[in-house]
Order: sequence, then structure tokens, then C-alpha cells
Amino acid sequence: MAAVAAFIDEPTVLGEPLDAAVAPGVADAASVRDLLAEHNLALARTSEISESLKLLVEELADEVAALPSNASLRVDPYLVLAAQRALIGSLRALDLEDESAARREMRVRLEQMRQVYRDLAEGAPIYEDRPIKDVVRWVDSVVDVPQARLADVLAVSARTLQRWISHSDSAAPEGDDARRVRIVAAVVNQLRHALTGPGVVRWFEQPHPRLGGQRPVELLDDIEALGRLTGLAASTRSHTAA
Repeated sequence: MAAVAAFIDEPTVLGEPLDAAVAPGVADAASVRDLLAEHNLALARTSEISESLKLLVEELADEVAALPSNASLRVDPYLVLAAQRALIGSLRALDLEDESAARREMRVRLEQMRQVYRDLAEGAPIYEDRPIKDVVRWVDSVVDVPQARLADVLAVSARTLQRWISHSDSAAPEGDDARRVRIVAAVVNQLRHALTGPGVVRWFEQPHPRLGGQRPVELLDDIEALGRLTGLAASTRSHTAA
């Protein structure tokens, strides 16, 4: 049985090392998603919350409570907030005296947590140790706009972008270009849940009041831009969900 510590700087799963949601090829986020689904299915067949489920919820809560202040720079801040809310609801369910009400509430919260880990698993392409060419291809597939428009956001020529995306060309972003690609990918991963692909690109191009009228694309060369832009993008996603 696995619990999650996908949000912390030195993750552990029930005391064992884990690089969930950051290491390429690691399926831990998907495994936790499946584990939560299994517990929810089991809960649908019984009238009370099992001791193993109580333990899982408590350990998840402890690990998320240990999140460092810079967790949102490593993981989607919307997902961190969603996990916290679902876990608070789960802990409250454990305190309910009405077993039927507790069971119903827990089932809702387990599904919310499952969706968090589903999104973590889907978000794997954007993280730091993914090959940079894979990151470029992922962004291109998500935004689904003419490559010239995406190239403008990345501050390169359309031809350069085509070479980065190509499987037959060894050219890849390096240095500042690579950093810019990864910032764009992190922001796209936020916005794709709330906006269409073309809408994501327009978000980069339009002045934003919370940026003092600057366009997000103008901040992509700022080494401190990632946290600021992903937080702003997450708020767009949150408002849409509301």
C-alpha cells in the first residue's frame, strides 16, 4: 500500500523514498490514484470506514501538512490546494458520529483526492527532469495552435521550434531557451484545465492587471517568473472551477 508525499522536497511514501510527480517514468502518482479508487470501491461495498483507510488518510494528511513553503514551485499549486481541502474533509468525516454520513462524506473526499493524483500523473511531462524535447512536444500538442504563434511565445523562429519538435533533428533548447520552455510548460499545465489551447496562448499575449499591465510573455525571461506566473495561472483555473 502506498501513500503520497509527491509535494515535498524529499518525498517519502510510508517511509520509503519516492520521486512521485517529478521523476520521468515513475508511476507513483498513478499508483496512488488507483489505490484511492480501490479504497473508494471497497467503501461502496461496506457500511463503515476500515482501519486501513483511516490510516491512509491520516498518513496522507501528515505528509501534506509537512509541505515546504516552496512546494508550489515543484508541483501544481492548484493540486496542492485541492489535496489539502480533500484531506481536511476526510479527517472531518472520521470524526462524524453518524457512520452513514461519515461513509458518504469519505467517498466524496476519496474521489476528490483521486482526481488530484490523476492530474499529477497527467502533469508528469512538465517537470524538471523530463527531456527538454519531450517538454516542447508536449506544449505544442496541448496548445494546438500554428507553430508560428507558439514560437512567438518562446521567442524563437518557427523554424527553430520545428527543429526542436522534430524526432529526426537533434536540435533542442539549451540555456535560457530551455528555461523559458519549462516555465511555459508549467504555466500551460495550469491553464489547460480552464482554457482552450488558443486561449492559453492568448493568456500569455494579453496584458494582465495583476502584472501591472504587463503581458505574461514579457516575464518569461525573469529567473523568478515561474512561481509568480504559475500562481497567477492557478488562480485562473480556480476561478473557472468555482
